Amino acid sequence: MELSLHIFRNKNFLLYFIIVWVSSLGDSIFIIALTWLLVEMTGSPLIVGSYLFAVGITKMIFVLFGGVIVDRVDARKLLVLSNIIRALMMFIFLMFIMFGLPPLWLFYVVGVLFGAVDSIAEPAGISCRKRIVKEEHYTQSMSLLMVASNSSYIIGPMIGATLIAFGGMWLAILVNGLSFVLVVILFMFISFRVTDEEEIVSKSFIKSLLEGFKYFVKTPVIVAMSTQAFITNASVGAAMISIPFLIKKYELGVESYGLIHTFLGIGSAIGALLFIVFTIKRPKPYMVLITVFIQGALIMLIGFSHQLIFLAIMFLFIGVQESAINVLAPSVNQTIIPNKMFGRVIGIMILIMGSSTPISQALSGWLMESLKPEIMFVGAGILQMSGAIATYLVPAVRNFGK
Repeated sequence: MELSLHIFRNKNFLLYFIIVWVSSLGDSIFIIALTWLLVEMTGSPLIVGSYLFAVGITKMIFVLFGGVIVDRVDARKLLVLSNIIRALMMFIFLMFIMFGLPPLWLFYVVGVLFGAVDSIAEPAGISCRKRIVKEEHYTQSMSLLMVASNSSYIIGPMIGATLIAFGGMWLAILVNGLSFVLVVILFMFISFRVTDEEEIVSKSFIKSLLEGFKYFVKTPVIVAMSTQAFITNASVGAAMISIPFLIKKYELGVESYGLIHTFLGIGSAIGALLFIVFTIKRPKPYMVLITVFIQGALIMLIGFSHQLIFLAIMFLFIGVQESAINVLAPSVNQTIIPNKMFGRVIGIMILIMGSSTPISQALSGWLMESLKPEIMFVGAGILQMSGAIATYLVPAVRNFGK
């Protein structure tokens, strides 16, 4: 680790930091409102799980194409367009809410559209981050962005829960829509660096995609870490969908649901703060795996208690580990993947890493029709710890950088 404050003089990054904070605040309020409304309207884990599956599977279907598009079109333009579309969807959703409870089909329509937009916005966002900081500041920039997003998650859930309890869902949707509008405005003032590795793409769409696949399969450490992330996301996805039903089972209320998300955000902010002033110039895969294993153990422990204070503390520490994972893992990827095919390879990685989330959420929703949410936490934790151990045994991972 080395002390470095240079990144704080990067105006483009600081502006991007504000964008992440604003966007995360709106999203955290919206997620709390939407999930709780579905639980209250239907009381069905299967419906909640199928909704999250619809969002995730749509994103997975289009993410490969999104990665290729990012390598061919200006990433900033893609992000601006994606946020305009998101804002419009929120305002349309708001119109339905103003006339009463929205129909169930509307949740799925909005979810599918969000998934499609995210399939382009996520690789575009990752590509943009790489173009505003130098390689030695990857971990530091990721930790700062984690602070931005997680500070929003600290106050966002409590604001969302309060709005639902005293105002209604319409206000949460309005705030989220306005946050997308503000993000569009802020993007107009950022300049992104063009690297020496970037080139004008003249190859066909399919040939470009196959080139990304070829690089992916010939890089064992990326294949192994992507597989590990597939397992980890399946575990976390099962745990997250189980939270509201655990809260509802013990009649702790929506305020407690918001409190747990707040503690998760606090933990993530604490973890990110550890990487802000001190930077890791050469992050290694084993660092990611240690944090993944610890997080899995914490998820498993949740299944053995229903006390609110215990749950809050566990999610606090889970947040710390989540922050470390989300700082270290992308930093490792950014040091390996060349800029000229970054969007394509990241698109493939997102497809693999993220495809387990909608599957696990849908499966978890189905399983909780007959199983207790506590069992889901125990099983998810064991799965995640096993995945971390198995990945470390892969030679390309264990010997990386030696």
